[in-house]
Amino acid sequence: MRTHAGFGLVLVAVLVVSLFVGAQPLSIARVWAGLHHAAGPEVNHIMWGMRIPRTLLAVAVGASLGISGLLAQVWTRNPLADPGIVGVTAGARFAIALGTTYGVAGGLGKQAVVALIGAVVATLFIVFVARKSVDPLTLILVGVGVNATLMALAMLLSLQSKSVFNDLRQWSVGSTVGRGFAETFLAGAGGVIAMIIGALVARNLDVLAFGHDSAAALGVNIPVTFAGVITAIAVAGGTATAAAGPIAFLGLAAPHMVRPCARSGGVRELLWPTACLGGILALAAAILGRVANYPGELEFSVVLAILGAPLMIYLVKPGARL
Repeated sequence: MRTHAGFGLVLVAVLVVSLFVGAQPLSIARVWAGLHHAAGPEVNHIMWGMRIPRTLLAVAVGASLGISGLLAQVWTRNPLADPGIVGVTAGARFAIALGTTYGVAGGLGKQAVVALIGAVVATLFIVFVARKSVDPLTLILVGVGVNATLMALAMLLSLQSKSVFNDLRQWSVGSTVGRGFAETFLAGAGGVIAMIIGALVARNLDVLAFGHDSAAALGVNIPVTFAGVITAIAVAGGTATAAAGPIAFLGLAAPHMVRPCARSGGVRELLWPTACLGGILALAAAILGRVANYPGELEFSVVLAILGAPLMIYLVKPGARL
């Protein structure tokens, strides 16, 4: 419980800081008034049109990617697994390229819908191809092949048209800029659904750590568990990618960073801290992006990539501690 409370308190603290930091710094009084729609049109717009939805979106995206990364690593027993193994990123990227080519992916709202459809279709295809085997290695290998194919097709489409290339390039830089409450709800709903499914299959996943044969002997329904895990990974990863674009590092690193702080390595014990840490990392990166490029903004996916890689390298060293 201390771990859960600690991560929750840090998340709340970062949430509060995010409301004050931006191109136009706000005092405590103006932030408080803005929260109650009593600070005038300009501040009200800054708070409710920009900072609050983008703050919540960063948290929702980070939490969703953290949860999906945790479930992917536990199911595949692969510490390098992330939501991309089921094709959410490659599927979304190809869908954006295809949708832009045919004129149905104009604007962030339409892009989010198209990206989500692409992520879901790619996941369903990978699961269909790998359906005869519940061996995680089969899923990984099929996922690698499908991801490579979709990425190549997206690149091919982008090279045929300058507008497709520009739209795909802009979408590929994961960001909260220009997003609102609709995208926040999308990513948040995906994260909640994934957490519920994760909690339901947590015990089965813990038993599966001993191997599929042992788990089956202990009464674990492996196909049902497989379906639940894949659904959770696809929903959380797909909605997060659709809402903010592809975000590297979070799904891979958040579970690893939580484990040294948790009392046990059980999935149920790790779900909440991983979701909180994912949200903390995403929002902290967004805040750093505002500060580093003031009065402009550096996309939080870029900040995560710059700072996340060295931190991940440090954490995998023997004896490393946060």
